[in-house]
Amino acid sequence: MTSDNTTETHAFFPLDTVLFPGGVLPLQIFEQRYLNLIKSCMKNDLGFVVVLISSGKEVNDVPEIHRIGTYVKIIDWESLDNGLLGITIQGVRRVQLQSTTAKDDGLLVGKIIELGNCDEQAAALNNKHDDLVKTLQQLSKHPFVAQRYSNIDFSSANTVCNRLSELLPIPNLAKQELLETLDIEHQIEKLQAIIGELAN
Repeated sequence: MTSDNTTETHAFFPLDTVLFPGGVLPLQIFEQRYLNLIKSCMKNDLGFVVVLISSGKEVNDVPEIHRIGTYVKIIDWESLDNGLLGITIQGVRRVQLQSTTAKDDGLLVGKIIELGNCDEQAAALNNKHDDLVKTLQQLSKHPFVAQRYSNIDFSSANTVCNRLSELLPIPNLAKQELLETLDIEHQIEKLQAIIGELAN
């Protein structure tokens, strides 16, 4: 990533999943275009951008994608028993896609602008946000969540909002809307409304 907001060309990895900064996601890689991408990223210590598919499929397709995604780094990899390559990625920061081009093998690449993370100082968690913290604490007891996130900072507004946005049982489009909400106070309000609806 460069020092200014505009980066070099990066590859995009379209998924039927929304990943937030700090989020951890395991992937099984089998398409040649993505095997080549992962090999290049690991060799050059680079990341790529995970974006939600708006139309199309993950496999054997060049789908349409949303314009805001998450720049990720590869934090682990392994050869799986089924012969596929397994990697684990972690979200770093929100980014906005400025251009997209499909290479001959279907890999999407283009320019991005860093959006960074929400301004945490704008809304410190307090007693008004007990519903958010308690909901995340309950979700974190699930073995799946506990294995993926062993040390959640429940005092961080960004962390609480990002993990709730990932873990709550809401449609991907709702998660994408939360990803695109860079005002932490608005993100908190939206999550409180979602939790209220789920409770009812």
